[in-house]
Amino acid sequence: MLDAKIPAGHISEKWSNAKFETKLVAPQNRRKFEIIVVGTGLAGSSAAATLGEMGYNVKVFCFRDSPRRAHSIAAQGGINAAKNYKNDGDSVFRLFYDTIKGGDYRAREANVYRLAEISVQIIDQCVAQGVPFAREYGGLLDNRSFGGAQVARTFYARGQTGQQLLLGAYQALSRQIEAGTVKMYPRTEMLDLVVENGRAVGIITRDLVTGRSSGTRATRWCWRRAATGTSSTFRRTQRGAT
Repeated sequence: MLDAKIPAGHISEKWSNAKFETKLVAPQNRRKFEIIVVGTGLAGSSAAATLGEMGYNVKVFCFRDSPRRAHSIAAQGGINAAKNYKNDGDSVFRLFYDTIKGGDYRAREANVYRLAEISVQIIDQCVAQGVPFAREYGGLLDNRSFGGAQVARTFYARGQTGQQLLLGAYQALSRQIEAGTVKMYPRTEMLDLVVENGRAVGIITRDLVTGRSSGTRATRWCWRRAATGTSSTFRRTQRGAT
């Protein structure tokens, strides 16, 4: 049986409570951990850059020669967030409802609600990464109604939103690669997930240039978290993996 491991509780509090109950890692201890990120689309590049800036040691694996070739550029219409800049009654719950309805009621409701919750912070992160969103005459971020939504909540950059988002994430990733907190493995594909006693403990990869296979393994344990798109993030892999 598939287990999404969604926390218990009210839908509006599930992930907030789970985040509060999760043990923290002190800043001075973060360099003792390695995080493995598979995929360098919007999710993978942003996760690797952010975690590297937080002080973790990150290994990121890219199937192509550069993260700029990720298919995330295909999302050109815009990105939604419940900031309610137009003052037309938008809210986290309304974004949650529209997303569930737009997905034919097939999505996991708790995960969609969490997405709606953090949508505001995602826009702020993208702006900080340098994404040139469209702006009004006064300099504020502009919104438009898109995809059948009854409110204007879509942030966009002409017809190039996906490309500009990916370039912003790539710039942030490149900065951390130069700083030494992120190590990049281009032209490398993931072959398999190493599982012991029901827990993910590492990955098997193959170099697409030489054809050589190798393993990246945790000395103790790691957590697996699915990110958006095809990216997967393997968090908290203890430092010292081979």
